[in-house]
Amino acid sequence: MPAMMRPHTMQPVVFDGCFGWLHEPADASARQSARVGVVLCSPFGYDALCAHRGWRELAEALALCGMPALRFDYPGTGDSIGVEQDPDRLGAWLASIEAAAARLRAATGVQRLVLCGLRLGAALAALAAQRIGGVEQIVLIAPVISGRAYIRELELQHQTWLTTPDGMDSVRESDDGSIGAYGFRLYGDTLERLRALDLALGGERAPAPRILLQDVYDNPRVERLAARYRQLGAHAEVQTFASYNRLLVDPRFSTTPRDAFDSVLTWLGVRATRPPPVPGDVLPARAPLQLPFADGHGVPVVFGDGLFGMSCRPRRALDDAPAVLLLNTGGVHHVGDGRLSVRLALRLASLGVPTLRIDIGGLGDSRVRDPSLTFDEIYARHAADDTLVAVDWLVAQGHSRVVVFGVCTGAYVSLQTALAHPNVVGCMGVNLPYFLWPQTPSDSRVRHTPMRAYSRSMRSLAKWRRLLTGKSDAGTIASHVASRIGQRLAVALAAPFERIFGLRTQAGAVRRLAAGLARKNVQTALVYGAMDAGLDELGLHFGPHGSELTKLARTSVTIIDRLDHALFSTAARDATMNLFEQFLRERIQAPMPMPLQEETRTLDAMTARIGKTEQVG
Repeated sequence: MPAMMRPHTMQPVVFDGCFGWLHEPADASARQSARVGVVLCSPFGYDALCAHRGWRELAEALALCGMPALRFDYPGTGDSIGVEQDPDRLGAWLASIEAAAARLRAATGVQRLVLCGLRLGAALAALAAQRIGGVEQIVLIAPVISGRAYIRELELQHQTWLTTPDGMDSVRESDDGSIGAYGFRLYGDTLERLRALDLALGGERAPAPRILLQDVYDNPRVERLAARYRQLGAHAEVQTFASYNRLLVDPRFSTTPRDAFDSVLTWLGVRATRPPPVPGDVLPARAPLQLPFADGHGVPVVFGDGLFGMSCRPRRALDDAPAVLLLNTGGVHHVGDGRLSVRLALRLASLGVPTLRIDIGGLGDSRVRDPSLTFDEIYARHAADDTLVAVDWLVAQGHSRVVVFGVCTGAYVSLQTALAHPNVVGCMGVNLPYFLWPQTPSDSRVRHTPMRAYSRSMRSLAKWRRLLTGKSDAGTIASHVASRIGQRLAVALAAPFERIFGLRTQAGAVRRLAAGLARKNVQTALVYGAMDAGLDELGLHFGPHGSELTKLARTSVTIIDRLDHALFSTAARDATMNLFEQFLRERIQAPMPMPLQEETRTLDAMTARIGKTEQVG
């Protein structure tokens, strides 16, 4: 525990198979005097990834103002047990809010309860308040009022993504009746219950005596819902904050709508204004916690100086199996895009392989060093050091061999970690964007279109028509192409420049990184989608398809058609997990059971579905 306690703390909690965080004032007298507690009801899917940082900051602000707050993952989401395909998710999510309220009351002794929900979580909060009873106030932020409208929104998001370079080259989802976007989907009877949802029509009594509704714009649906609540005798207030548009964006760029959250605090009567956000202490659980699942259990752990991870421990661990460390992707917390990290951890547990999925400091649920640090600064300054601390923790648990896995920026960190730590024996990086962190911050914020996409576009009449009619930005395209040409020239001159003048270049540093991994005998596997922008970086330093790189010992490059960058498609996630399992079995020599013949046919079918696989080295 830190020597100096900050004004508020957060501790992991587990209840009814759900994982969450309890935020409280650090001062014991303030905790004992707290009378009102808040249950935060998260949005679903990609919205939850985008809002994770802001949702944590709202919980911290509430605790700082003397209100204990509990935020948590619904069953089948985040770190909680279950999967999206389980039946009646809507019913399970409502039950989990009721359980969260009971857990908050038991842990803190609060007598009065507030529910605060965002997007689908707002609709769930309104419904759950009816079930719980005695809820004094609810806050509904950008609420989903009509389930049918929300489903249409998810469909539109997915169709829009399919028009992007990543989406166009991805595998279409199977026709199983599911609907979703960005790797998260809703199924079967959950969809049917959601279609029937309409807050403006349901209920004969208001969910709470006082109701605050906030939205991005003057929404007639929200106004009608407020009017309905007033008819039922509630005091309902509507507020508008455009800043919510900046919350529900790519997690790398999501910003906390402090003006809107300040208004929530004012409405709750705890403070008209609040001081600048102060990061709270991340503390271990007060008692040992476990999240049981079929093949083992998850254990939330706090290690180092407030770093958080979820340790996944198999029921039957293999004697000589390595431990696998799963890293952050971009600004996404430790569950991963499309819940990839959780899915992979559960799959490896069924094979007897332990895992630890972590948040580096400043992301997800780990400590916040400095709220002013940008996304680029967090990765450039601290990511590798924090990951080394995580490897040390695994070694201290008795795992002498560690394998590191990461996607995108996680792939970058995996290479740095594999080179630096003696116990790391292997790493797999998927869609690695660059070998060294860019010196210009903007370079890491904008993922340029790959050169091969431009080559493909040159053969498209529609693309030429858009360019000639001004619908495509010719200046941006020319700038990207010129930049890549300049980089190729710089790399070509790097070796003679270093040899003649004795100076070190960035291109030389990339070659030294790769050579260092080979000398250290690290099994290194790089996996790319055939249209991924990272292939430009690979080709820049190591020739087409990384042909020069794969001349190094224990190094391979695999290129897969239709593997989208963030692995939003189900087929891309399945193919990646298959490759990683094969990597552990064949190259790390983990004594995992071989797939059954029927499973092998299924895996082969998945690989065939996603497209051609090309292995180099």
